[in-house]
Amino acid sequence: MTVSSGNVFEDLGFAPDEAAAMLARETLIIALEKELKKRGKKQQELADELGVPRTRISEVMHHKVERFSIDRLVALLHRAGKRVELRVS
Repeated sequence: MTVSSGNVFEDLGFAPDEAAAMLARETLIIALEKELKKRGKKQQELADELGVPRTRISEVMHHKVERFSIDRLVALLHRAGKRVELRVS
């Protein structure tokens, strides 16, 4: 048994800086996906609300995190009415 570092990507062997960025993107896309699912609307309705093509909503719902930058995820969360807070430790 191995004790986790607290970042699954670092545990999988990614460099610490890369693992930190990957974890940040995962956290953001999960928050966005939860918010969109909570609304219970069709993908096209969500796309219209956020001002993006329906395919972008599909990518969020299918967890295609590699297609999004941190900046883009923060912007989409903002458009969805969510506040993103950053903590550095």
